[in-house]
Amino acid sequence: TRPLDQVKTRRSVLPIFASPAFWVYTVGFSAGMGTFFVFFSTAPRVLIGQAEYSEIGFSFAFATVGLVMIVTTRFAKSFVARWGIAGCVARGMALLVCGAVLLGIGELYGSPSFLTFILPMWVVAVGIVFTVSVTANGALAEFDDIAGSAVAFYFCVQSLIVSIVGTLAVALLNGDTAWPVI
Repeated sequence: TRPLDQVKTRRSVLPIFASPAFWVYTVGFSAGMGTFFVFFSTAPRVLIGQAEYSEIGFSFAFATVGLVMIVTTRFAKSFVARWGIAGCVARGMALLVCGAVLLGIGELYGSPSFLTFILPMWVVAVGIVFTVSVTANGALAEFDDIAGSAVAFYFCVQSLIVSIVGTLAVALLNGDTAWPVI
């Protein structure tokens, strides 16, 4: 039951697409979730196919990345309070880059193993949590009056980025290696 004078004051959704904050945080979320998506896609091929892990060994190694994310999430409230939204995303992106560098070093100078694939993913996992914990808030902060549309566009855009870029990374780069994640 909205007052009649407010019916005509609906704001256009176009400012969503013109907002730098919307794009920065949406791409940040896409980077975090895309990394996770590509890790899900490549981990069995790397650890079972290349490192010759058993299925149960793979499951335990793979689960440690999830455990790192769970533990990190327990501290989300404190790091958001300390660093703010922008600080969390910046630190999350830095950790994604650090993890990618570690994966690259492992790929170039080592062979697929827990040390060269899973441990760098722990760094990435912390970065993912730092990032995705706050990106929706950052992307949608200026759109209270059109929140439903903003949320729909946010998840639509990030889903397209993750699915297209992630799939291309796995398809075009060697999915039996860490390169698609990097």
